[in-house]
Amino acid sequence: MHLHALPIQNSSPRVAISILNWNGWQDTLECLQSVRQLDYPNYLIVVVDNGSTNDSAERIKGWASEHLGPGHALVEYLEETAIRGGDDPAEAALENAPSANRLVLVRNKDNLGFTGGNNVAIQYALRRKIPTDYVFLLNNDTWLEPDCVEQLVAVHRQTGAGIVGAVVLDGTDHQVDFAGRTTLVRNFFSPYVNWHLPPPANGEDSWTSETVFGTALMISTPALEAVRKLTGEYMDSAIYLYGDETSLCSNALRAGYETRVARRAVVYHRNGKSSGGGPNPLASYYCHRNLIRMAGEFLPLHWWILFQLVQLPTCTARAAKRLLSGRPRVAWAIVLGLIDGYQGVGGKWKHHDQEAQRLRARTSNPLPPTGS
Repeated sequence: MHLHALPIQNSSPRVAISILNWNGWQDTLECLQSVRQLDYPNYLIVVVDNGSTNDSAERIKGWASEHLGPGHALVEYLEETAIRGGDDPAEAALENAPSANRLVLVRNKDNLGFTGGNNVAIQYALRRKIPTDYVFLLNNDTWLEPDCVEQLVAVHRQTGAGIVGAVVLDGTDHQVDFAGRTTLVRNFFSPYVNWHLPPPANGEDSWTSETVFGTALMISTPALEAVRKLTGEYMDSAIYLYGDETSLCSNALRAGYETRVARRAVVYHRNGKSSGGGPNPLASYYCHRNLIRMAGEFLPLHWWILFQLVQLPTCTARAAKRLLSGRPRVAWAIVLGLIDGYQGVGGKWKHHDQEAQRLRARTSNPLPPTGS
């Protein structure tokens, strides 16, 4: 593994916080309020509006103008400018403003999904005149403890891990969503085995886990560049949505960088609010399709063979259960996800916009704010 990826003498490495928004400005503004309370002294908020069809970008811009404070730096880029690293005058203004008083708003013309939207933020953060040391991927339906980023950075500097994930708690009852360990095999064989293993009982500040929640993970610049060299891009744009953290962590491991969980870095998540509170066609399609795609890429041969033996009957039974319980569109999405997964289809689902509109019609919250 790569140790001491950043010089130890740098007391406050730069952290770019990537927050995606898609028609979910209410959640995004709450998230931004939380981020601005961070104790960490050297961060830059990058909000990527992922082709919203409402007035999200204007709402975020208006909030920033009102709340960032005197002498703030609010910079707005189109996608094309952002991926070049921004403009020099605007970047100079950002460097002269305190962390809590600066924000970059990137407007994507199209909905690029979670992976594509974050790729824009990552390219911007790494191509700036003064590039970042870490990129912190943060769902917009979250809020953080004030020392969260400080704890993530501390674990990296102690261990040299390429990716450090937060402990994720449910935002309503503060029950644990993720605070343990996972392995690649467990990711692919849930529900046959428990996905999470408990954290080590020795009270250490961090522990290894082959995957962490994509809700809140921080990745170092050397690890990002190693993944890009290995795969051709930072996050797999073919994934689009759901399963992105498995792909990113697995590729980082292949490139020689381990993943760890920081015990004291705490993030609260609305826990399914964005996905309609249960199985829905969008999540069902992407989860099933992407699992098949990733199995072929990451599983060793003997595990891949076993995965194939159990996947089809399991998913067929799951689709039948949804059909019998009055969820025919979910059953339909599972079947299409299987077909497209085995055919190697990636990117945005051709029925995505239609299903997103249906889901918004039956919930008061847009979904998923992280890029659908």
